Amino acid sequence: MRWVCKVFGRGSACGKGKGNRVGVKNRLGQRVGLGLALMGATGVARAELMPSQVLVVYDSRIPDSLAVAEYYAGSAKVPGGVGSLPGKRPGVRVVDLNTLGAAVTTPGNIDYSLFASRLRDPIRNYVVSNNLVGSVRCVVLTKGLPHRIYDMDNAFVGDNPGNAGSETTLSGDYTAASVDSELTLLYQNLDTGEAGGNADSKADGMVLNPYWKSNQSIAHNNANFARVAKTLNNTNTSGPIWSNAIATPIPARVLAGDIVLVCRLDGPTVQVVKDALDRAQNIIVDVNVPAILFDKDPSQLDNVSAPFSSLYAGNDYDLSRTYFTNDGRFAVNASPTVPTVGVNYNAASGSSNFYVGPLLSWEAGAGPIVPQPVLLLASYGSNHNLVPATTGGTSGTTIYATSFNYVPGAIFNTVESYNGRDFGGLGLGSTPQQQASSFLASGGTFAIGHVWEPFANTIPDNLFLTQNFILGGLTWAESAWSSIPTLSWMHVVLGDPLARMDRSCEDIDADGSINLEDLIRWEQLPVGNALRDLNRDGSGTSVDRNLLARTLRQGERASLVGGRP
Repeated sequence: MRWVCKVFGRGSACGKGKGNRVGVKNRLGQRVGLGLALMGATGVARAELMPSQVLVVYDSRIPDSLAVAEYYAGSAKVPGGVGSLPGKRPGVRVVDLNTLGAAVTTPGNIDYSLFASRLRDPIRNYVVSNNLVGSVRCVVLTKGLPHRIYDMDNAFVGDNPGNAGSETTLSGDYTAASVDSELTLLYQNLDTGEAGGNADSKADGMVLNPYWKSNQSIAHNNANFARVAKTLNNTNTSGPIWSNAIATPIPARVLAGDIVLVCRLDGPTVQVVKDALDRAQNIIVDVNVPAILFDKDPSQLDNVSAPFSSLYAGNDYDLSRTYFTNDGRFAVNASPTVPTVGVNYNAASGSSNFYVGPLLSWEAGAGPIVPQPVLLLASYGSNHNLVPATTGGTSGTTIYATSFNYVPGAIFNTVESYNGRDFGGLGLGSTPQQQASSFLASGGTFAIGHVWEPFANTIPDNLFLTQNFILGGLTWAESAWSSIPTLSWMHVVLGDPLARMDRSCEDIDADGSINLEDLIRWEQLPVGNALRDLNRDGSGTSVDRNLLARTLRQGERASLVGGRP
């Protein structure tokens, strides 16, 4: 069974029952007044990622790549496919690698030199020659294109955690990366000077992400210096982490506006990709339907500081739960062993404390079983101390994500080294873990994965991911990359970059859209009306109004140009 998010009538906090509907009189005058108040609170309309700022990269010689690009951008922009498809995002830009003269690639792994000549340089040259550096803020890669870059002198070192650790902390020469993360620094030649030595090129190790922890649209940051060669310093003694020095002139620093967000439309089959794209459209999550899961473990893998202290943002699962508690729009469950709608947090070890779903049959002692459909699966997965087995003794380490029901918009972000490996037919590898690809095939919509060993320090932070996407107003691409500490590293971001998530409790007029009309209705409701109470504190006050206004501010620019993407 698959669940569909929809807006229900609401009469109490954030969406229960059917509430009163108040007609609008003197609508024009009220709308102008509220609009001025809203604009006055922000000064000017905030920028946000728009379809015209997204470049879809495909290769017409690869059938899967062509099919996905056509489904996403539409047949008018991607000829040669089935034809007559309107496209999920027809406003995006597209480019065919075949027309750029790039040699064809194969899915899965790719050498760094071939990555540069067949992907990075052709895409960069296209953007630069068409004067699009300031316009293209997001690149979308399509199914069939490679996703893993081999280490330059030890091809499969990233498939073994111990060897990857030695390559990083002892040799300082870990050049393996995801294609996607390497492309975020599209205008830089990170491999310059690479000769197999310790930190002899910026491709060794990782680059600190200047967009990490941001709550602003990537479009808010200008790209004036994106093509300037960057002067980066390695101040880490346990493997290269390249970052800006304080004395470095601004043009030579890596700034948020210098990077390109990269997302991937991929999955086990083209149909899986299409289905995930369908689920990513017009998401309004009923806050009283799904469960949000934070499945932790006493091993504290999300609370690692040494040896990469500059990547530490605090105890992620705990901070995320606290943020949801303070926000209030989703309920927070006090019991870790009896899952409910809203936020569920479990920090206990053992298979009996590992969240699983009802779609698989589990051996006695497994659980807790989550009957509610899931919105966020944040789990230690195979790194949890004991994972239950299904009936018959099959370990749940690689299949637990397939046991849940999911709402459209469901997100996968787990503390597992190789959860983004199995694209392009690469399989699970020698240390099998739950795969993002299986999650998408089971009804998921968005995922962040790792293609080689990333180390616990670089795992995406749920705190910033959920602040900006589930509770905020940024796009998926912006929210995902704001949660990732490093670039030129192991991350892949799966799903429609332009997707946004709204919450049912803010759809005051229940018309399926969060817009200025909802703020008008909120203002008109009498004090004490339950529809005013967005944060579940028992009263509808300016705090609730500000939550709604914050959502609207994210969409102001899009409203001015004809609707949110």
